[in-house]
Amino acid sequence: MSPEADPRAFSDRGQAARRSASWTLAHSAEPGAEPSGAQSVHRALVLLNLVGVLARDRPEGVTLSELTRVSERPKASVRRVLVALVQAGYVEQDPRTARYRLGLQAAVLGELAAQGADRLGAVSTDSLIRLSDATSDTAFLTVRHGSYAVCARRQEGPGPIRNFALAVGDRHPLGIGAGSLAILAALPDRDVDAAIAATATAREQYPRFDDETVRKLVRRTRTTGYALNDGLFIPGSWAVGVAVRDGTGRPVAALSVASIAERLGGQRREELVELLTREAGAVHTALTGSDESPRKG
Repeated sequence: MSPEADPRAFSDRGQAARRSASWTLAHSAEPGAEPSGAQSVHRALVLLNLVGVLARDRPEGVTLSELTRVSERPKASVRRVLVALVQAGYVEQDPRTARYRLGLQAAVLGELAAQGADRLGAVSTDSLIRLSDATSDTAFLTVRHGSYAVCARRQEGPGPIRNFALAVGDRHPLGIGAGSLAILAALPDRDVDAAIAATATAREQYPRFDDETVRKLVRRTRTTGYALNDGLFIPGSWAVGVAVRDGTGRPVAALSVASIAERLGGQRREELVELLTREAGAVHTALTGSDESPRKG
């Protein structure tokens, strides 16, 4: 097995990607972007999300030092917010290790959200299963959140390759990753410009995604009709993605399939794009109750 196909290599790269995602999460709002008087609420929510992202793959939890480092907030300030979150039940602290992880109230809130707001996730489940079964690779649902994209669902295929470059909860600026790029390219030009401007600071942590590169990727995606991540985000991790539109034609999400370069070239890529396009249409139909092609614009 080549290094590009080594699941352990993808795991290491995935950890790096999630650290990058954590940084983006901590810096998702530009200074002064919060409503007046809401800075404390914003910082608490950012810290809550950081606990979720950083402790996602670590049942033992995350340390105060790591939360302080990633959030770039004073240690005393981070501790005060954590105490408040623990008291409210959204975060819990292990009495033995002093590490933090999401608490019961966060789980309850997530369940309530899944019942009401996660319609995209619910209607995409069958499509993700079909994609992963048909391709033997990993399928993703990426959802737009302003100028960012969030990985909402992932479905492992039965094949031997496991792509860990993206995990549920990872958040990146629009244009970074196949699903995220598919969403960005489907937006009107004015919205593309606005998204690129809004994520300029965050993309400093993604040195291969300067403004001009993102614009070139958008143009390529519009020309080919699908988004291709050809190892630009994490070397060795390739993916193709197609936007999912709502009833007005707005791109609200994307479906993507990720693997390695050898599995995403030539005729197979065309087959994957055809599968993704079909399933994006199925999700659109489930969202709107109409089998008419979504209007673009």
